[in-house]
Amino acid sequence: MRKSIYLLLIISMLFLSCGGDPTAETLEQREIRLEEEVYLKYYEVQDASAPRIVEDGVLFTFAENYDYVEISGDFNNWDSTIPLIKSTYGVYYFVWQEPLEAGRYLYRYRVNDVWINDPLNEQVIYDDFNQMVSYFDILEDSSKVYNPNTFKNPVYNDDGTVTFLYSNNMADEVMFTSDHLGFNTTRYSMTKTTNNVWSITLDAPNGNYYYNFIINREWLVDPLNVNVVSSDDDMLHSYVLINKPPKK
Repeated sequence: MRKSIYLLLIISMLFLSCGGDPTAETLEQREIRLEEEVYLKYYEVQDASAPRIVEDGVLFTFAENYDYVEISGDFNNWDSTIPLIKSTYGVYYFVWQEPLEAGRYLYRYRVNDVWINDPLNEQVIYDDFNQMVSYFDILEDSSKVYNPNTFKNPVYNDDGTVTFLYSNNMADEVMFTSDHLGFNTTRYSMTKTTNNVWSITLDAPNGNYYYNFIINREWLVDPLNVNVVSSDDDMLHSYVLINKPPKK
């Protein structure tokens, strides 16, 4: 009996040394899982409220049942409308990830082409056109409240192009695709730079973009971008508003 127990122990040790549990998580699978944990924290938001500072920026949420919801305000100079993303619980959300200086910011939602104030924010004020609008205050520079990453996508270049960056120390090849590139029809190879960072520079006009990084046919969202949207085929895409600063 004792010999049988010893034999089973030896077989188990040999099995583990030869590869272990076939269902065990690989390094690449772990990296993907950790990235998913980053973006799903807002993709699974359940409750709506007035704008609030979170560790990734300013979180906007809207819970009423409309076909689509957009937002614009002082924080983006009213340059364009930004579509909010519907979470798995039906709450619209968007995280403004760019640092904002301390001050007061006016904003409004556009729902089904109609501009309205935030129904969950009691703070309203008359703007320069004598129109009542919603607002929120940032008491100190938001970059002091949350910690912006070393780089964000996209990086705006002086020549009017934009650069997307992706960090991965195990990939042999990284591809980039976007809805503006036809997703499945066009994919661009990214170039590996120093410190296992992959990059691609595009001459992309201003507008709303949905994009992915592709590694070994695995479509991944941007780990630096917490704004993630689900397409009709239930595939997740990163969302970004490209809004280039005016040329000097």
